[in-house]
Amino acid sequence: MADASIEFKGSSFTLSVLHLKTTTLVDLREDLINKIAQAPEFFYLLPIIVDIERVDSSIDYQAVKLLVEELKFTFVGFTGSVAKEQKKLIRDLGFSFVNSASQSANNSVNNKAKVDTSIKPVAAKPASAIKTQPVEVAPQLALYTDKIHRGQIRSGQQIYAKGQNLVIIGSVSAGAEVIADGNIHVYGSLRGRAIAGAKGHHQAQIYCQNLEAELVSINGNYWLSESMEQHWNSPAYIHLSDTELVSSKLI
Repeated sequence: MADASIEFKGSSFTLSVLHLKTTTLVDLREDLINKIAQAPEFFYLLPIIVDIERVDSSIDYQAVKLLVEELKFTFVGFTGSVAKEQKKLIRDLGFSFVNSASQSANNSVNNKAKVDTSIKPVAAKPASAIKTQPVEVAPQLALYTDKIHRGQIRSGQQIYAKGQNLVIIGSVSAGAEVIADGNIHVYGSLRGRAIAGAKGHHQAQIYCQNLEAELVSINGNYWLSESMEQHWNSPAYIHLSDTELVSSKLI
């Protein structure tokens, strides 16, 4: 028998999450339009999951989906810590509900806690009877090689370092885009968009000698220019702390 034409495998992807603070569609539309205007190319067809944890269950799910698709996002589904009945309603309406990694971890911890309560104490063994086991060492993060680009990256250009760090000996102009699966180093001014850790490397960092970027992103977490005021127009590096971007002075 010939091999099947399809195959399902588990994998992980970095998706942007839109956290709703209101169910008023007029306000949502206005805020989304303003956000898109700051980086139209970045948001165009961006896959997003809508977090409904902070709004009440009277939300019009269909209207929210239509709104984000109208504004040229790619709607994936809903997420958030909500009641089982609300999850069921969302799925009955034909929409996906995505459990976050933290929710899955909490469920796992809760299940383990339930099991542990039934465990009875066991008398301790003397030290001489205890056999030592080899300690498992966590695998090291992949070591990226460097892709080096010399010279200016002009508006409209895009440079991608697949499976590598990206080192730019020059500046990145406004309207240009640099992407790397690892770190990004800019030995000059960063005025365009820089996307590091593009395939899920959460420890990736962005370094530059002069920070004036339109957008920076690490592992799917992004800042637009107004979030970089602290180290604007100075040498800086940007990294992730948990799921929040942080900038620091480079020199």
